[in-house]
Amino acid sequence: MLRLLTRSRATPLRVISRAYSTPSQPKVPSSVAAGTVLKGCNVRKNGQDPVALEDSEYPQWLWDILDPAAQKAKLAADPVRAARKAQKARAKAIMQENNFVSKMNK
Repeated sequence: MLRLLTRSRATPLRVISRAYSTPSQPKVPSSVAAGTVLKGCNVRKNGQDPVALEDSEYPQWLWDILDPAAQKAKLAADPVRAARKAQKARAKAIMQENNFVSKMNK
């Protein structure tokens, strides 16, 4: 991990251009029509349930969350975060393997 922090490597221009490309229309439309009351989504004690907005009124980053290619480009631009995510995946795989083996020994 220290090597990732100390190594300075220029990010390819195509990765940067994908991350900062012009906003496009959302690929996945909202699941409810604009103006619909979203019952059960209230998080405040005395608040009201929120009302759904038009797709164009939501920020672009909200639609980028649903796009796997945008998430991969964002991860490729940050090697520290990519290393952390890979370490978490390795730790999870080791844990699952250990749990599987321990169940076999019983």
